[in-house]
Amino acid sequence: MSFRYGVYGTGRIGRAHADLVRSQGCEVIAVGDDVAEAAEVARAEQGLGLDATYTDAAAMAHAIAEHADGVIIASNTCDHARHATPFIEVGIPAYLEKPITDDLVEAFDFAESLSDGGSGVQLGLQRRFEPALGHARSVIESGLVGQVREIRCILRDQFPPPETYQSRGLIIDMGIHVADEARFLLDEFPNELWASLHRTVGYESVIDEGGDTAFVTMVFPSGAVGRLDLSRTHSSGYNNETYVIGTDATLHVGRFAGYPGPIHVELWNSAGELVPESKVFDMAHLEGTYPEFLPRFREAYLLAHADFRRAVANGDRFRVTALDALDAQVIVEAAHRSAMSGRESVRIERGDGALDDYRRACAAAGLLGATS
Repeated sequence: MSFRYGVYGTGRIGRAHADLVRSQGCEVIAVGDDVAEAAEVARAEQGLGLDATYTDAAAMAHAIAEHADGVIIASNTCDHARHATPFIEVGIPAYLEKPITDDLVEAFDFAESLSDGGSGVQLGLQRRFEPALGHARSVIESGLVGQVREIRCILRDQFPPPETYQSRGLIIDMGIHVADEARFLLDEFPNELWASLHRTVGYESVIDEGGDTAFVTMVFPSGAVGRLDLSRTHSSGYNNETYVIGTDATLHVGRFAGYPGPIHVELWNSAGELVPESKVFDMAHLEGTYPEFLPRFREAYLLAHADFRRAVANGDRFRVTALDALDAQVIVEAAHRSAMSGRESVRIERGDGALDDYRRACAAAGLLGATS
């Protein structure tokens, strides 16, 4: 029998998730959204009856508790944790779009509500499943790069967000993706960072995110330095690339080569030569209308959903947990506050202790109070 999903949150990413899992032979048995019109659009696209459409997450969770094998939560960021909770409470495993929520206090509360930080929910940090980035991590772990001196993660959208989008700010919204990317590749948490936010020429959007371009500088305990480059202004197409500069070699992932285009993973040695561990991966070539990031990450989403179903079937711990998402959220919250305060440095002591120690460290860094 095919895996049966519910989908709550049926904007562009929710409908994309529904299409992705259906392409894998799964069934979408119910859809929901706080906005009735959005739920109706998804219902029609999925060919569902009126009795399979909901505008309340708790009502949908109880209605499908005996029938669904999992649920995808893809609502507005501020509602993620609130919408996931009723499904988890009735025993439906949740694939939860990142971040946990847009409020760090609520994110900690949500993570603490899970028995071990990994029960009941897989976070949608799909870059951890992308073949190109997975290969890059293997290259780093092999030692071919040497000691990492610098990592630079670049994320540039071509277009402003849709008019219906909700965002607390550019750094929080865009940074969550590449903050986790840096964590995934280096397996380190920065102990200091600062950020700046800018408005460039010729950019127009009805969504005010404080700016359209941002730079986040990070310092890691190993001595490596990092930077996140974020913007909505890459006029040539969606651009996500990564540099890792080591003592022995330089690794470059995803240099812009047209969009959609090939995903190059290039390892250059100290003689300036491309070494055999370099590879080229393919993007998806899609038809019709789709989110601009989907050609690059369609395969990653498919692999993430397949792993979610594998973990559900086997009763395993999910590979990407609320703790992983919490780390990325702490980084971007600190960066957002730095940018809002005129690039002030923020220091964070992550430690390896319990969540309550982590929460206290964030409070000490001034990350849990109100901000714009």
